[in-house]
Amino acid sequence: MTSWILQWSHGQGSVEASGAMLAPVTFMLPDGRQVQPFAVFPWAKEALPPGQPALTGLMANGRGEWPCVPFGGGPAPFDHPIHGWPAHDVWQRLDDGGDLAHMHLRYDFPADSPVDSVERLITGVDGQPEIQCRLRITVRRACALPLGLHPTLRLPERPGALRVTAGDFAFGITLPREHEPGADVLQPGAQFAALSHVPGAGGQSLDLSHLPLAQDTESLVQLCGSDGRMTVSNFDEGYAFALSWDATVLPSCLLWISNGGRQAWPWSGRHYALGVEPVCSYFDWGVDAGTASNPVSARGVATCVQLDPAQPLEFDYRMTVGSLTS
Repeated sequence: MTSWILQWSHGQGSVEASGAMLAPVTFMLPDGRQVQPFAVFPWAKEALPPGQPALTGLMANGRGEWPCVPFGGGPAPFDHPIHGWPAHDVWQRLDDGGDLAHMHLRYDFPADSPVDSVERLITGVDGQPEIQCRLRITVRRACALPLGLHPTLRLPERPGALRVTAGDFAFGITLPREHEPGADVLQPGAQFAALSHVPGAGGQSLDLSHLPLAQDTESLVQLCGSDGRMTVSNFDEGYAFALSWDATVLPSCLLWISNGGRQAWPWSGRHYALGVEPVCSYFDWGVDAGTASNPVSARGVATCVQLDPAQPLEFDYRMTVGSLTS
């Protein structure tokens, strides 16, 4: 599968043609150390075990950060794979590749889709351990879609060694049902005001601001009415990953806590990652749920974006890595 090199003064990584997925990326910190914060599916590119069906698209190649147009899939019928065709198919590169610090990619949707294309600009910022991205979505006809970004970070082995610092948000909610049957430690359909006190399935309060948890779990929470900031600090490796985005477009942030809870192949209890996912959606339940009334939209936080063929949607976001000083 084709991949392209991204290289600038303070980092180097790769972008896969499949899904336009960014990872791995090694950032050079001010103190001279190099760190790679992104998660890669542990089965990506491994040999297929005997008797197992071949993996394709997102499941075969999931890694790092990628855009989701539309975001999610959900229990209701939908006419696209989870997180949209661009997360599964091959993108085109529009620039000539002469500038290794900059990349311009495009995905063209099937002719029957209301979406025409999505473009992705990726730039390594000269002099900084930072990547800036721009997403441009053009539609053929007016439509409302949930949208999102999907940065996915490695979890350290030691419980609690990762600190999640959310910016301001209006309220947090847990998924109305178990995210993974028998392996979700959160109380379904609960609300909370701080990541440090999230209702657990057993009635206790759980601290989701420090990960990984000591117990295996597969859980999902949505921070609604976000100000577009999130910082994840890895104390075992001494760095912080900061994500900032346009909260007027993506007013929530999902936290996907994949803590060894999925046992079916290919997960096989070996996937440990944290998704920090800016979204305009209702969890990852897709178009039907995002465009209908739901507990998030009922409180005034949008869960879908109104797209206009006369005006492409364009927004920026950035990912910055820095040293921890304490």
